[in-house]
Amino acid sequence: MKRKFLIILSTVIGIVIVVLIFRFADIGQIFFQAKEIGFLGAGIFLVNTFLIVLLSSLSWRIILKSFGFSPPFKDVLSAKIIGSMVSYLTPSMYIGGEPLRTYIISKKHKYPMAKIGASVIVDKFLELGAGLFFIYLGSILTLIEYKLPFQIYLTLLVVNILFGLGMGLLLISFIFKNRVFTKIATFVGRISILSKIMSKIIPHISEIENEIFLSFRQHRRATFIAFCLNLLAGFLIFLKPAIFFYFLEFIFRFSQLALVFALTHLILAFQFTPGALGIYELGAVGIYRIIGIGAEKALAFTLMIRFTDLIGVSVAVFLVIHFGLFRFRSEKKE
Repeated sequence: MKRKFLIILSTVIGIVIVVLIFRFADIGQIFFQAKEIGFLGAGIFLVNTFLIVLLSSLSWRIILKSFGFSPPFKDVLSAKIIGSMVSYLTPSMYIGGEPLRTYIISKKHKYPMAKIGASVIVDKFLELGAGLFFIYLGSILTLIEYKLPFQIYLTLLVVNILFGLGMGLLLISFIFKNRVFTKIATFVGRISILSKIMSKIIPHISEIENEIFLSFRQHRRATFIAFCLNLLAGFLIFLKPAIFFYFLEFIFRFSQLALVFALTHLILAFQFTPGALGIYELGAVGIYRIIGIGAEKALAFTLMIRFTDLIGVSVAVFLVIHFGLFRFRSEKKE
């Protein structure tokens, strides 16, 4: 009940922010700019978005195959879309749909949950690692080329250090078998109230970690290829603003794209509304102003992003119904 209340509250906050932003902008100009990209621009933008999902799904398919599983690609793609949309709608740094895609593949094909869960963790780690690569690239160019307020410089520096340390420690853990998740679970299990629950969970966590270790020791070639595909998907995300604004006759320099990517993902990393509703729009206005793009054009771009997100959510809902995943909640409670 408390979680539902927080989601509803955050959604209301996001809607209020969006309404206020559009209230103080020229709505007519926003829609005019959005229409200016035409069918060709919208089509290329949608194809780019589809390719991102396709590459991301292919990456996970390669990881699954290295684990000895070969589910049909359409099932991998469907599970990836559903998981991504759950993560998108969950105010939790784009993490949240992983248990659901683990459930989809393991239940439909009778695969062991621990191994599929391990493949999902590896896939997510590689996805975050590829994103972090472009965030670092953008941050470095931003710090070199732009005179930003000291607070933004400091925030970029601190967040990059924290993200880098976190990913670095995980990578070291995966390569050298440090069992960081098992250690954390064991530490939490010392709390008397949680000891009984954690005693049941710890063996499963340990089993998943064993499978993860294999990806970074025995399946290194497949893991590397999967990471390269994630890098390519990250590059297509990097290009999204360039595609949209090209049709509005604004050509980005590489450093400008890097700035937009770094600051945008800095905002998205700390979203507290579903889909960063309101937070993304507000941030976009400020970010694009730095490179000389007005609020109306920036908000037109966010409309295009929201349009593609809506398509993704609609496809995900259809797939949830198709797979009968409303049972997932009841099974989770059991």
